[in-house]
Amino acid sequence: MLTIEDKFDIQQLVARFAHCSDYGDWVGMEALYTSDIVTEMDGIEMKYEGIAAQIAHAQASDEQAQGKNRHYHFNLVIEETGEDVFANYFIVNVNAGSTPMGAQIVVTGRHRDRVAKTQDGWKFARRFLTFDQNVSLTF
Repeated sequence: MLTIEDKFDIQQLVARFAHCSDYGDWVGMEALYTSDIVTEMDGIEMKYEGIAAQIAHAQASDEQAQGKNRHYHFNLVIEETGEDVFANYFIVNVNAGSTPMGAQIVVTGRHRDRVAKTQDGWKFARRFLTFDQNVSLTF
């Protein structure tokens, strides 16, 4: 059974991802994943396997957004299913823009992340993202 501390640590994992991704802390981001991490997105053929692929995708996204990518996560529900633990939450991805009133919502959706407790704390083991919009990626 998950403890309150486990649930807090999982919440912090989700929050750290946003901070690392949005502010280019690639070293910090590496520490958030198990070595066999896989990220998949509903309706998109490609998947990102391994830590290096996660970082490369985040860097390409950061470059495309000119450093203005922001991830906002809401309504986190942590679920234990047998031996697996999932972090389920909504996401709003925003391009912050360069001027007041210049921010734009890029996509919205929901994450279902399988997380694993390791000797170094909670980490993302498998991520699945379902977008509310029709999305295609080339990076």
